[in-house]
Amino acid sequence: MNYDLPRGLINASFVEGIDEESVETYRTHYAALNPWLDYWAASPSGEVRISERDSPSSAFRKSEFYNDWLAPQGNMTAAVGLRLDVDAHNIIHVAWHYSESNAADYDEPAAAILDNVKGTFADAVRAAALLRDGVEHRLRFGAVIDRIDGAALLVERDRRIREVNAEAIAGLQAGDVFSGAGGMLHLRDAGAQRWLEENISRLIGGLPVTAASTVIRNEERILRVSLTAAPDHVERGFPALVHPRPVVLVVVRILAGGEARIDDTSLRFAFGLSTAEVRLCEVLANGYSLADAAEMLGISEGTVRQRVKVVFQKTGTHRQGELIAMLGRFRL
Repeated sequence: MNYDLPRGLINASFVEGIDEESVETYRTHYAALNPWLDYWAASPSGEVRISERDSPSSAFRKSEFYNDWLAPQGNMTAAVGLRLDVDAHNIIHVAWHYSESNAADYDEPAAAILDNVKGTFADAVRAAALLRDGVEHRLRFGAVIDRIDGAALLVERDRRIREVNAEAIAGLQAGDVFSGAGGMLHLRDAGAQRWLEENISRLIGGLPVTAASTVIRNEERILRVSLTAAPDHVERGFPALVHPRPVVLVVVRILAGGEARIDDTSLRFAFGLSTAEVRLCEVLANGYSLADAAEMLGISEGTVRQRVKVVFQKTGTHRQGELIAMLGRFRL
């Protein structure tokens, strides 16, 4: 079994000798009632344990878990087990179960066998973790976050930044609202930073948050920072022993104030843009949509789209977010 103990979930199960219905009821209900998990949560990784010696099932014989699930299996009231840690959300538990009546004969030989092969299990878990890293590298959210209106960053439990969109790159370069020192997301506002740390931890842990967004002021600008737990991107039916690490989507949007000014002379010189094209760039750099730009410039949206294509060609950019990130170099 692969347990995500902080979130109370089972990531994956590979079971022999138990019918599918019993496995499913364990996953969906009885795992949360399993007293052995409290013992395993406190046990060190890499050590073989014997249930009858270390945590006998007789200690919880009156529990719902014992009477409604464990005992009906007929041959699972004793076991030897091994815990192997990948990270906080991937705790591998290898167990070999048998009846209490056989414990006196089975405990020591079974523990010796498990101890002898634990190196092989550890190698398999390390290989699965490497596979997980490859899955995380292949299955990116870039196509999604590139379409988000605002600076978007995907971060892990410790606020380590995994992916960003173009506007986030510009924000990291500016460093006046948030930064990425040491590869970790930091908000300049101290109160907002405390909120960020607490709520990322809760979302990663599968816990509810009382406030999924906060508003901060930076000089003349008012910004909203919002958090959302990103979906699990493991393919359905893919038997991954080690699951990808959960991530949180952080989005920073300007609500009001702080109009960006562009160094139009340098921009014209660098890319040969016309006055109209520079004005369009300035509007887009302030976070306005193409429809907004059409209204503000007094031209049709079709003309705006054609003008943007010309700007893309001249500047060597391909998307609006990429253009905005590049324009950050020309802000006054």
